[in-house]
Amino acid sequence: MKLRTRKFWNILPLACLYWNLQDKARRHKRMPEYYSKAERNETVQRRFAKMLKYLGIELDVKGFDNVPNTSCLIIPNHSTYLDALIMDVALYNRGNKEAKSKTVNFIANSAVQDKKGVALVASLIDTFYLDMKKPREMVNTLYEFGKFVKINNSCGVIFAEGTRTKTGKLNDFKAGAFKIAQDCYLPIVPVTINNAANALDNNREGKLKIEVIFHPVLKPQSFSAISSSDLASQVQNIIASSYVDQVITSKETIKNTYTKSAHKK
Repeated sequence: MKLRTRKFWNILPLACLYWNLQDKARRHKRMPEYYSKAERNETVQRRFAKMLKYLGIELDVKGFDNVPNTSCLIIPNHSTYLDALIMDVALYNRGNKEAKSKTVNFIANSAVQDKKGVALVASLIDTFYLDMKKPREMVNTLYEFGKFVKINNSCGVIFAEGTRTKTGKLNDFKAGAFKIAQDCYLPIVPVTINNAANALDNNREGKLKIEVIFHPVLKPQSFSAISSSDLASQVQNIIASSYVDQVITSKETIKNTYTKSAHKK
């Protein structure tokens, strides 16, 4: 079954999950104390897991035990708009009582805020936004994000490439994310995501298995004395050691069909 057909048959349950998250986000906005952080986190992870299932996506998660139960930065490669869902679900124990689900926060491009429904859902997991046109604000936002992760003992997910791959190969990792780790003394968990670039290709056949590899944690004392650019290269090399290049077939990437700016051209 092609993804196009799968989405047609599952449009109602997918929409219900999305509307349910929006409803909870509106309630959270009206009554910030109504849901605890843990409740909001689990709600999002459960529904994201179901969404991936309806889209015919299975996750093969390796190295989950490498993620500490305390605050850390999660640094994955970036290839699809579904990467946020993939990472959130990969950090969810999915019924395994021996594993502890992680509380997850994201930092995203401010363009995401143009998609009001998506931004509403993102508010449930305390998402921070970077305005690429305001470099000084970006520095402050990154630092505030690092402090938030530290205080809340959460996993802060940053896609350090800054954008999705357009070639199926890794992009260069930007140093800003790693400056946070050094300034806030946060451990880093490099993550390799394989086979996700064409997750939204309407013509892909059957179920898609995406591999998520959590590499061993890098402790702050091991990188506090090196430059953030050298640290970025180190983490990129770790991720690259398990990364498999892909041939891009998804219009999401080829024509950038999922952004407002693309439709305006």
